[in-house]
Amino acid sequence: MSTTEFPGLPLFDSAKHFNQIPRNAVFPDQAPAVEAFVLSIAVEGALDDYRYTKDFLSSYSKKSQDTYEKFRGDAERLLLWAWLIKRKSIVELRRRDLEEYTDFVASPNPHWQTETIERRFATVNGLREPNRNWRPFRAAGAGKGRLNTKSWQGLFSNLSVFFNYLMAEDYAPGNQIPIVKKNCPYLRQETGINTARRLSELQWEYLLSSAKSLAMADPQHERTLFVIATLKSLKLRISELSERPNWLPVMSHFHRDHEGNWWFRAYGKGSKERDVSISNEYIGFLQRYRIHRGLTPLPSKDSAEPVIESRVKNRGIGSRQLRNIVEVALNEGCHSLITDGFDVEASELRAATTHWLRHTGASMEVAAGRNLAHVQADLGHGSIRTTDELYVDSDNMERASSAKGQEV
Repeated sequence: MSTTEFPGLPLFDSAKHFNQIPRNAVFPDQAPAVEAFVLSIAVEGALDDYRYTKDFLSSYSKKSQDTYEKFRGDAERLLLWAWLIKRKSIVELRRRDLEEYTDFVASPNPHWQTETIERRFATVNGLREPNRNWRPFRAAGAGKGRLNTKSWQGLFSNLSVFFNYLMAEDYAPGNQIPIVKKNCPYLRQETGINTARRLSELQWEYLLSSAKSLAMADPQHERTLFVIATLKSLKLRISELSERPNWLPVMSHFHRDHEGNWWFRAYGKGSKERDVSISNEYIGFLQRYRIHRGLTPLPSKDSAEPVIESRVKNRGIGSRQLRNIVEVALNEGCHSLITDGFDVEASELRAATTHWLRHTGASMEVAAGRNLAHVQADLGHGSIRTTDELYVDSDNMERASSAKGQEV
């Protein structure tokens, strides 16, 4: 994709680098390109837009990396759209403008999209240089890039919090987001079957087999196999396996109780820690990966090695790197399914994301008859109702089965 097609730049770095900006500074010293870009915008108020948005993100970046990233994405996209397309400050946007923005989000300009997930910045000679291949939106295709009802709700919620903050700071005159949300044609009331997106038994079998084949062909993919097995078996969110500003999963988080049961200490949503129970079969994958890394087969309470190690010793990896690892395995799984004639299953697998592995692990355990309260505790759900609604679909299966025998 030509670098001249998209006239913008990423505005805010990862939480790790963002939190290094001094409180009283507007721009990061390590990213002069961002400062030059914002100052070049021929929109009155662009600098103030950036400063207030930076302060807004600062107030949420300390809470969690996930919280920072969700607000960053929606605020950054709106800023770029307002400046580059509407040629307005965000505080000049009115209801019609914001309705036009929702149309843009539903169908972004192709020049604002990229087929793959791209890093925002890279370190070059000590500076954080914007990635010219980055785009604000992911291109729709194979189930990626399109907003479902939940995503639209998240968008409106995030932007409403943003404008409420700007109002509280006496910067924005009002918050039109609730009105725009009420009249949004893309936000539909869903009354269908509420099921989690997950892999079928066949798709999981092919994905795991493909990851094993990758590891056999190239030992570097032992990490790929371990990531796939861990996300599914421990039912983890991607953030719970990645290094964050306030958390690094290390091997001592695998621990054994006095009865010989193994657990994994996870740090999840709401800054809550929980212990996830571990199956005997998964222990084999843990041992295999540790031996590959030259470690003892099982960790001790003093094991300080990162659970998933980057190429830099004693460092973990971020969520983006983990997603890239999973995507390699998913692509290999799709190829194997197509080779064996399972085209429909391959097409469905191509739409999968890392979070599907969490759903797949939970769904398969519920289907196998595991106690729902035990699955809830492992997932970290605050209510068993959430677990029940997502993973218990016996009534729907019976309804589908009873329909199959009906005549036309």
